[in-house]
Amino acid sequence: MDSTDDGLHAWARGDQEAGRAFYRRHCARITAFFARKTSTDVPDLVQRSFLKCLEAARGDTPVLNPVGLLLTIARHELYDHLGRLHRVAIDPAVSSLHDLGPSPSQQLAEDERQQRLLSAMDRLPLDDQLALELYYWEQLPMAEVARVLEVGRSAALSRVHRARARLRTLLDDAVGKAGAPELVTALGPAPPRPDDG
Repeated sequence: MDSTDDGLHAWARGDQEAGRAFYRRHCARITAFFARKTSTDVPDLVQRSFLKCLEAARGDTPVLNPVGLLLTIARHELYDHLGRLHRVAIDPAVSSLHDLGPSPSQQLAEDERQQRLLSAMDRLPLDDQLALELYYWEQLPMAEVARVLEVGRSAALSRVHRARARLRTLLDDAVGKAGAPELVTALGPAPPRPDDG
């Protein structure tokens, strides 16, 4: 195996063992490169990057830095993937992962937050849980919430406020008073009070 090219050229000439060694040596690095930036299709992106690197090594232009080439190809694969995923043209000079959506670590934090919220909601009386779900998740107008709950609009408003307060208490107990307001706020703004019209 040619140590100057890390086995890539031997792989391009048909040495499968050199190809496997090249892949093993760099797979974790390329996988981590993608996994830090997207949570979808990482194995496919890794495979495409290695195959395109092999195609480039089989071409007419000599590959002086195989790892650099592999990372360059991975970068282009990432941009193409993000463009397809978000259905926008990616301009890496101005586009950020934050602009495109949550990163895997942000998504994990959001999933944990959602899980805490759902766990607390499961401990609410069913009428309260349903009132919150209809208003916040189903985004029904309060008149529709009242119709589904078979109560007047004022009673439905009161129920949503009571349910928010109970949820806040449950979250205070579960995550502490510092984290509870953020989780309750994640539901959305409170509806107007029944006496506010």
